[in-house]
Amino acid sequence: MASDSMVKNIFTSFFKALFGVIGLGCGFIVLIIMMSLLFSKPNAVQHQTSPKVLPDDRWKLEIFSHEAPTILRVDISGVIGLDSLRKEDILEQLIESQDGVLKSGQVKGIIVNINSPGGIADDADAIYRMLLEYKRRYKVPVIAYVEGLCASGGMYIACAADKIYATQDSIIGHVGVLMSPPFFNFSKLMERLGVESKTMYAGKDKDEMNPFRPWNPGEGASFQRIVNFMYDRFVGIVAQHRPKLTKESLLEQGAQIYPAPQAEELGYIDQSISSFEDVLKNFATELGIHDDYQFVQLERSNFFEELFGTRAEMLWSSKIEHRLRLPGDLDPDLYGKTLYLYHP
Repeated sequence: MASDSMVKNIFTSFFKALFGVIGLGCGFIVLIIMMSLLFSKPNAVQHQTSPKVLPDDRWKLEIFSHEAPTILRVDISGVIGLDSLRKEDILEQLIESQDGVLKSGQVKGIIVNINSPGGIADDADAIYRMLLEYKRRYKVPVIAYVEGLCASGGMYIACAADKIYATQDSIIGHVGVLMSPPFFNFSKLMERLGVESKTMYAGKDKDEMNPFRPWNPGEGASFQRIVNFMYDRFVGIVAQHRPKLTKESLLEQGAQIYPAPQAEELGYIDQSISSFEDVLKNFATELGIHDDYQFVQLERSNFFEELFGTRAEMLWSSKIEHRLRLPGDLDPDLYGKTLYLYHP
């Protein structure tokens, strides 16, 4: 009996401590929310990004300054159109670089840091146009620095830069368009298995490229017209911004990739380099701010993400996604979209 009583006391003490900790945690979160509401200014613009000071060309880290001339880094690392590389995310950074924690006119130049296979065509085109508009609106020079891969949509965005630099082991190019996913046809297999399918639809060609019936002659031409249009636009943009490349040469080369020295020779980039610090130093000198500047990247600020080290919605979301990804399979978020993507 004494042992049963002891076990009961242990469990009682454990659950009291457990629920006490949970209660304190919930109370702390509620307190933080109330304080943020209490001290927030009504009708004030809520800025979504915060500055991260990066090492300058001398490998020095300074305290963030609201006054110092600033070179802004815009990071294009990963698949364009996914995660934090959507057009909305880049637009947010560009807007808040002139109307956020950085004062209007404080940004003197932008370095677009690229390590990307490309991605969704719409996002790549939007980011390209945003950078052009930023240059026009604020008279701010933009250069691109490639460290790793600058293919397809990455190359598309790089064309907005005044100059493109790349490390010597970087890979550049792949001017082309892909429609995802590839189309398959199972009609012969279904016939062999004795399986039939019927799609209910209205409107001519509404079930175009239906994989469960034989395709008609010329079927898919509308999709190919879209791909051709976007390819012509891509080629035209590269030829417009890269003087050594012409539409004819790009059409002849096709969607090829090149090591940086060969890409420089062909005209995809301006220079293959061995030191980013030299690029940053020379850029600051060209801007006339070499002796006194800061190198800054704007990051999306999220209190709960900083506090708990995860996405805030994960704390209360009951949705769990299970995805089986085969080697070489595209992210499902890319399906049904036209892509400027290098996908070997």
